[in-house]
Amino acid sequence: MTPRALLRPGQIAWLAEIGLNTHWLATRPEPAADEGAAAPMARAPQTAAAVARPAVAGSAPAAVASTESDAGARAAMDARDAAIAAILPESRAPSASGLTRVRAPAGLVAPQTPAAIAPAACPDLTVLDTAVSACTACARHTQRARAVPGMGQADRPYYLIIGEQPGMEDDASGLPFQGDPGRLLTAMLAAARLPHADSVYLAHGVKCRAVGGHEPTSQDVAACLPWLHRQIALLQPRWILALGRVAARAVIGTDKDLDALRGGPHQYMPDQGAPIPVWVTHQPSSLLVRSAWKAEAWRDLAGLAQAVRAAEKT
Repeated sequence: MTPRALLRPGQIAWLAEIGLNTHWLATRPEPAADEGAAAPMARAPQTAAAVARPAVAGSAPAAVASTESDAGARAAMDARDAAIAAILPESRAPSASGLTRVRAPAGLVAPQTPAAIAPAACPDLTVLDTAVSACTACARHTQRARAVPGMGQADRPYYLIIGEQPGMEDDASGLPFQGDPGRLLTAMLAAARLPHADSVYLAHGVKCRAVGGHEPTSQDVAACLPWLHRQIALLQPRWILALGRVAARAVIGTDKDLDALRGGPHQYMPDQGAPIPVWVTHQPSSLLVRSAWKAEAWRDLAGLAQAVRAAEKT
């Protein structure tokens, strides 16, 4: 084994950094061809007698020279290791096992996972949004790209509009009602001439999207329900519009079908304060698939607009 040429200190430090030992850099020299001998590919095949021929006494000096060469190579490699130990800090010098132990620099700490915050402990929507993004209460947190807490007017909005779960674009952006569902919802509110339609906060009953967008289970809804209740308590909306069966069940607390819940008024009973009127209709993503339901959704929203105007007169 013959060591390669000595490396620069920077190269030695890099090798030590990635855990390589300089003994692994040694190379075995190729045997030199005798003068006048044929090229390896043109060498004549040996006969069985030549292979079985015993070694002659004259080959002993060559064996002694080979042993001395190996001893010299080992000495050179030992000297190189000593040079590495002198250059590198103690924590990065090669160990007796031939491996290099690298110690983390002082002051380097692993990133800490944000501490979990209970929904009831969130004093405002900013803290709640951060806590929702770090929530691991159900299996959906392993499938989401981003949690979708909500967005809109945070100071006592006239309407809190609650969908079932984030769509694909919601999951990518972290914002509710993005893409075609959001555009359809805006058109629906405008077509129904809903009073105070600019005072809206948007959210979902389930804050994370599952792979494939399958419907939330009862466990998913139960895991997110404390976040929704805290959002309602912080927002204090005048009206709640629930879009879809899952959202309606989460807000009203019933297991009835959507056809039995559509329209209103229903009531959401907060822990403190007066009941909040609730209206129910189809979710926009369903209307994109079943356009025949758009007439039903328009009638539901027109009824909500009429109820809002009637409530303002009293």
